[in-house]
Amino acid sequence: MQLHPIMYVADQYAERSFYELFGFQRVYEGDEFPGFLAIRHGEAIIGLQRASPGQPAYSDGLRWQFELGTADELDGVIATCRTHGLEHEVVTEQGGDRFLRRLVAVRSPCGVTVWFEGADEAAAAAG
Repeated sequence: MQLHPIMYVADQYAERSFYELFGFQRVYEGDEFPGFLAIRHGEAIIGLQRASPGQPAYSDGLRWQFELGTADELDGVIATCRTHGLEHEVVTEQGGDRFLRRLVAVRSPCGVTVWFEGADEAAAAAG
C-alpha cells in the first residue's frame, strides 16, 4: 500500500512549478480530471487539486516534510531557495551527541510551509 496525498490548492500550476524546483517530476495532467495534476519524487506521488469553495485547507494539522538522503541534498534545497528568491529558514534539531539534522522550511505558493529534512549529520561524522 502507498499513500498518495492530494492537496487542495488555489493554483495547481504554481504549486507544481514550486515543487519542480526541488526535483519533483510531472506524473499526470489530463482532460478527464480538470483542475488535477500529479507530481512525483522517488516513490512519493502527490496530487494537486484546484480547490473549490468550501473545501478544507489541507495544511490544518499537517506538517508537510520530505526526508533527503544527504547533507549535500539539503544544501541544494538552500541554493534553490536563494536562486529563486524563496523565503526560507534553516533550523537545526539536535538530540545529544548522536542526532543532528538541519531542516529547511520553505513557503509554497498556496502558503503552506514545506519542510526538507537533511541526513543525520552526527551519524555521518561518527563514521
